[in-house]
Amino acid sequence: MSQQGSSEACESRPRTHFVDESINQELADHGFAVLPNSLSSATVEALAGLYQGVLEQVGRDSSGVFLPSMMISRLDLRAQLWDGVRSMLGPHFDPLFKPNTTTVVGGSFVSKPGAQNSARNPHQDPSVFDETREVSISLWIPLTDSHSANGTLYLLPGSHRMRNCVRPPDVDSLDSEVSTYALKKSVPVELSAGQVLVIDGAVIHHSPANTSNAERVAAICALIPPDCEMRYARSQNGAVAGTAQIYNVGPEMYRSGNLMSPELDPDCLVETPLYRPASMADLESSLSSE
Repeated sequence: MSQQGSSEACESRPRTHFVDESINQELADHGFAVLPNSLSSATVEALAGLYQGVLEQVGRDSSGVFLPSMMISRLDLRAQLWDGVRSMLGPHFDPLFKPNTTTVVGGSFVSKPGAQNSARNPHQDPSVFDETREVSISLWIPLTDSHSANGTLYLLPGSHRMRNCVRPPDVDSLDSEVSTYALKKSVPVELSAGQVLVIDGAVIHHSPANTSNAERVAAICALIPPDCEMRYARSQNGAVAGTAQIYNVGPEMYRSGNLMSPELDPDCLVETPLYRPASMADLESSLSSE
């Protein structure tokens, strides 16, 4: 396989499987879309209750930094969140997709406290599916209104077409020039509590610091496309560029596995592609194809 970011990596991008073709087209064009219908206030309250119930057991983090619940050390509580999101949101979102295609597999939460060091730099999500076959998407649902003052998401339209399909979780998939550009050119998406943002995992996104005095929490709904194994991309010992090892791991790894130091079965190794940070040339190529 060619190096991450090069034009050969994902020759023709696959499409998503929403019943509403306008959503599929918006994702193909921009890399993100806001769904027309919001969750009810009762569902938002139930999600907030699920998150707060786990937070009471692990304690509130006092570092002031952005905190994903996928990093909670209590694996049983991570599984509780994963399963809770699935049970609450699966019946709501599964019907939005064509039959026998995409389903809700689980979920998690992300917290952005009111602190100057809560900003998230421009990044792409780690690759968890074979993106030469399927688009890796997730649903982002704020549990309170999300706006610029409390660190809403900023996204760079069209950047999902950079074709860098191998993104290990411990390596920055963007070089510094791309990150600087994204900080200047990304657009904010402001949402009311319960609105649903669909995000292509390959689109560049970031969020500024939460300058309010209240925590901003969002639920993340993980989706699994048809006939795809969930994957884990292991970098070459954290090297900026190198040869990744791609393992089929299944959803249990993301539900309750040790994502920081995973134990990976050698029999589940499926390929060893090259990876490298995406460059401005990669980004310019993706934006020129709009």
